[in-house]
Amino acid sequence: MCKKLLLSLLILFSLNLGAQVLNWNADISNAITISKEQKKPMLILFTDNNSDKALETQILKTLDFALWSRDNVVLVKLDLNNDTSNENFERNQSLKKAFGVQDLPQICFSNVIVRKNKISYRLLGKIGYESGSVKTWIEDSNKILNSRVEEE
Repeated sequence: MCKKLLLSLLILFSLNLGAQVLNWNADISNAITISKEQKKPMLILFTDNNSDKALETQILKTLDFALWSRDNVVLVKLDLNNDTSNENFERNQSLKKAFGVQDLPQICFSNVIVRKNKISYRLLGKIGYESGSVKTWIEDSNKILNSRVEEE
């Protein structure tokens, strides 16, 4: 009986960790500051209400992703819904165009360079959702992030 109770508690704890809340920045300016301070690239998620939710449910809401993202990137979620509550709609649309995002949801990895109060984005790569495991998605993301480090 005690073993079953412990196993049940372990399973509940694991499920709770998997559902943990990530710290997504909705303001690119705030994310730029954090990115520069932490010396991490930004993971920018372009999304809207009509986007396929597979990327979010099968990758972005997993414990593996939460642990990986904490150590490797600054999370940015840019809402592309055109509604009155979204004060950043124009800026988000401009960034979508600048990064060449066609399909949603789409993730862009980017470094930021700030010189003389001018912001420049350096696209490291893009990734979307492909069926498979979160571990494969993380490996593909690491290849994007590591290939740019080798070039520099």
